[in-house]
Amino acid sequence: MEEAITVQHEKFFRPDRRREERGGERFQRILKKAIRTAFQLLLLSFFLFVGHRIYDHLLEDPFFRVREIELQGCQRIPRESLLSLVRVENMRSLFAVSLSELGKPLESHPWVDQVRIRKVFPDKIMIQIEERKPIAILQLEEPYYIDTKGVIFSSVGDRDEYDYPFLTGLTREVLDRNPEEAKNLIMKSLELLRTAERGRKSPLYEISEIHMERNYGMRCFTRTHGVEFKMGWDRFEEKLERVSLVWSDLQKREVPVASIDCDDLKRIVVKRVSRKSD
Repeated sequence: MEEAITVQHEKFFRPDRRREERGGERFQRILKKAIRTAFQLLLLSFFLFVGHRIYDHLLEDPFFRVREIELQGCQRIPRESLLSLVRVENMRSLFAVSLSELGKPLESHPWVDQVRIRKVFPDKIMIQIEERKPIAILQLEEPYYIDTKGVIFSSVGDRDEYDYPFLTGLTREVLDRNPEEAKNLIMKSLELLRTAERGRKSPLYEISEIHMERNYGMRCFTRTHGVEFKMGWDRFEEKLERVSLVWSDLQKREVPVASIDCDDLKRIVVKRVSRKSD
C-alpha cells in the first residue's frame, strides 16, 4: 500500500518541474531573439548610414556629372527642338537623374510616339526616339497628319510636301460631338487604305483621296486615272479582287471610266466617261 502511494506522489509532482523548465527555456529564447533583432537593426542602421554617405559623395563627385546627351531616331523632328526639352543644367550627377521626369517633355512633342531613355555611366544619357509615322492627311478646317493608329497628331506645315492620301468628309463638328463615330470613320478609311496598298497591281494602289460618308461608306479616287471607286463599309479585300478583274478587262478594251461602284459584290456598276457630241 505504501509503495503505491509513493509512486502516485512522484507522478503527481513531475509535470510541475517540467513546466518550470519550459518556462525558463521560453524566456531564454525570447531574450536571444530580442538580442538578435536588436543586432540586425543596428547592422541595418549602420549600412543605411554608410550608404547614405556614399550616395551623397557620388552626387557631389564631378566624375558622374552629366556631360553628354545622345539622341537617336530623329528623322523628321529637328534635334535642336528635342534637346531644348531636355534640361540638364541642374543635373549635378547622373545618379540624381529621374528618367521618367526626363521623358515627359519629350513625350509631349506631337511627332514623338515613344521614348526610351537609359543612363550610360559615368556621364552620358542615351535617348531613343520613335517618331510617329504619318499614313494620311485628314482634312478638317486645315490639314492634319494622322498616323497608322488613327491618331491626329500634328497640323501640316506650309513647307511640308502633301504626298499622303487625303481623308475628307469628316468635319470638326462631328469630331467634337461624336468622337467614337469619327474614330470609326477614320479607322475604316485606314483599313481601306492599307488593303489597297497591298494590291500593287490593282487600280486602287495609288489612292489620292478617301471620302468618308456615314450613310454610304467609303469613296476613293485614284491618283493616276482620277477614277471614283465606291467601296461601301466592309469586305474591302474581296471587293478589291473583283474590281481588279473588272478594271483589267476595261483597260484591255480601252473603255474610259468615270466611276466603279462595287459596294455590292454581286453587282458591280461601271459608269463610263460621258462624251460630248460634236
